[in-house]
Amino acid sequence: MTSIQTDAVSFYSKVAEEFHNSYRTDSNRQERLRIWRSYLDRYATGTKCAYDVGCGSGILACDLASRGIETVGIDGASAMLTIAKNTADMAGLTKITFQQHRLPIADASKFDPADIVISSSAIEYLDSIHDALVCLRNLLKPNGVVLFSVSNRDSWSRAAVRLVHRVSGYPVYVGLLKHFMTIDEILVELEAAELSYIEHSFFARADRINHILGHFLPPRMSSNMILVAARSRS
Repeated sequence: MTSIQTDAVSFYSKVAEEFHNSYRTDSNRQERLRIWRSYLDRYATGTKCAYDVGCGSGILACDLASRGIETVGIDGASAMLTIAKNTADMAGLTKITFQQHRLPIADASKFDPADIVISSSAIEYLDSIHDALVCLRNLLKPNGVVLFSVSNRDSWSRAAVRLVHRVSGYPVYVGLLKHFMTIDEILVELEAAELSYIEHSFFARADRINHILGHFLPPRMSSNMILVAARSRS
């Protein structure tokens, strides 16, 4: 069997091009963009500055910048950041920069507080959800908004994929995920991180299996991901 990469940053550096291209071909990635953009329409409108923490190849960071928001994309994978910078340059975006940092960022004092901080499917790879949420909160202005997504532990198809991974070691990324959460668990973590819950949505059910499951299961069980909006209290 091929050696399995155990570090998420190294893994995503190796698959950066494939990951970026999947937004054009993968139905779940396209659904991800639709629901994220609907949340950005609600929460990013009228904001001036933003961070995208775990920005990957820069899709959402570029979306923020295209709205006229001063945006900083942060990621640990250098290959992802190279693609993100090229994507921003090709789109002619000027209100965007990228920085390489391992997450979570322990000291946020060097960062100017933002109106909105987003993190798409990044904190689930980190050791501590609490530390990850505190990191996001510390990047916010008082009453700023954080949007983040995590893997849904109630998803039936997620459970099946995790079983396949235990047997075969594939897909590799599943072994790198450290957290699968329910919405009730997320609410507890938000409270501990001094973030006030606003709303959530289930998504990633556009593939064939989840599409079928969605005919007789609620979104909580037929969706792979949860997107959450919360607000900083101070």
